Amino acid sequence: MREQPRGPLGRATAVAEGVAAAVRRRQRERGPRVLTYDEAGRARLLAPSARGYDRVLEVAERMVAVMDAEPRR
Repeated sequence: MREQPRGPLGRATAVAEGVAAAVRRRQRERGPRVLTYDEAGRARLLAPSARGYDRVLEVAERMVAVMDAEPRR
């Protein structure tokens, strides 16, 4: 384990590391996100309350399951 620097820089580093860890935890705990893309390649986040969200999520999960079941080449 490496030693943390002391003083103001050390405290600032510790705060930044704590914030980064909290962001990573929050992202892991969050539910799945659904992104849709238009013809130009622009992404749009589909809200969980949007019509069709559950169906798109279901199809995406089935696609991932099929890919996981296929042997790797």
